[in-house]
Amino acid sequence: MRTIDFTHSGGFPLTQDELNYLQQAYTECINALGAMGGDAALPAIISGMTKTVAGSAVTISAGWFFYNGSMIKFTGGTITPTGTDVPLILIGNNTTSLTYYDGSSFPALNNVTATLVSGPAATSSSQFPYSIMQPYQYFFGLRGREATWNTLGVNTLPASGGVTGTIYYKKNFITNTLTLQATLTANNAQNFPASPGAGNSLMGVLPAGYIPNVNTYFTAYYYAATMFKDDLGVSWVKQINCTINPTGQIAINFIKPESSIVAYTVLLNAIISLD
Repeated sequence: MRTIDFTHSGGFPLTQDELNYLQQAYTECINALGAMGGDAALPAIISGMTKTVAGSAVTISAGWFFYNGSMIKFTGGTITPTGTDVPLILIGNNTTSLTYYDGSSFPALNNVTATLVSGPAATSSSQFPYSIMQPYQYFFGLRGREATWNTLGVNTLPASGGVTGTIYYKKNFITNTLTLQATLTANNAQNFPASPGAGNSLMGVLPAGYIPNVNTYFTAYYYAATMFKDDLGVSWVKQINCTINPTGQIAINFIKPESSIVAYTVLLNAIISLD
């Protein structure tokens, strides 16, 4: 981060170079913060800019947005689009000239702002449809969670049901939650304990950082549209209980089905709090 030490005596040499250094100090910080929650290709709403509609009139409130590496103030306004026109955010630069010490004059003061207009849906460096704007926190949320899935292979012994498949998992660091997805097949379902003695079958162990602080329970579902009966022929089964304990063990309480069912598949899709 750029800083200037103003504590030295002797008369600080304030020139255009030093003023430019100060300007770069805050613009670099603003752009870095804006880029954290903004997609480089899309404008991100920082504050305000809420849309209200009354009949055919569209009002966008004043606010700020981040676009193409710049933080821009939006003045707000109301328009009434006609035909195929849409609400557009139009970016403009109001430049003021200054007279320098030697008498020369140059455009020096720039004030980049944006207004609301109506027109065809076109995107450029100076305009874009309001509809493509995204809240700043939307992009921040995207960057706050893992983009790719981690995998945990499942392959239990036939005596333990012969369960095969892959558990996919990833973490959302903002909400501190874990997302689990899986399609698991019990290939030797008749080897599960008979009712009512069904117990949890260990599917695998999650690594550190993906483990809840307490025992957490969730549900897997029999993949078919119908249900099957348990080995006593009494209960219809659609849901299967699951758990993750504080050591990261994922276990599923598979149920032994009626004798005509050799194998069955369950689907898993759960969001687990890690707090």
